[in-house]
Amino acid sequence: MPETSAANLPRDSVHLKNQELIIRTAKGGGWQALPEEPIDRDVGRARWGDVLLHRRCPATPSTPSTLDEFALMEVIDWFDDVGAPMRAWQRRLDAVERYAIARMSGDDPLPLINGCWIVRATRRNRQLVGEHENSFSARFPGSGHAWLAALTHQTSAMPRESALLWVSVNGERLFPSRLGP
Repeated sequence: MPETSAANLPRDSVHLKNQELIIRTAKGGGWQALPEEPIDRDVGRARWGDVLLHRRCPATPSTPSTLDEFALMEVIDWFDDVGAPMRAWQRRLDAVERYAIARMSGDDPLPLINGCWIVRATRRNRQLVGEHENSFSARFPGSGHAWLAALTHQTSAMPRESALLWVSVNGERLFPSRLGP
């Protein structure tokens, strides 16, 4: 019996591996990662972000003060429903915005808020996204390439539109989707 307790991985081990990849990748872009961060603590609708990323961008000639960016990275291993998470996406981003504004001090400019869905690139998930490409590209019109640049390079600005990224089935690589034009 003692040998069996370490033999099985937690049921969310794939999810955790994908979160680890996001955290590791985002370090290159200067992001602080907050895994499983509570983004909305209202009674009856508490929400957590799979990985909430935060970075403080230094002042530039066009922005005389520092600017906070928050990126919500939602990991989807398996779609048991597509409509519910799509409908909830904007509410989740709104919760991150309230979270970020609550942490402002002084005359800080309003933080920038956005995010991505990180979807495990199983054949089933890729087929589902492909069959409903118009719906997914309408909800996630952003460039996956731009998001990967922002995650990995401190000088790349966070994109203003949400995107869908794929994570390889083995959880070792992020890559952009081919949604939209």
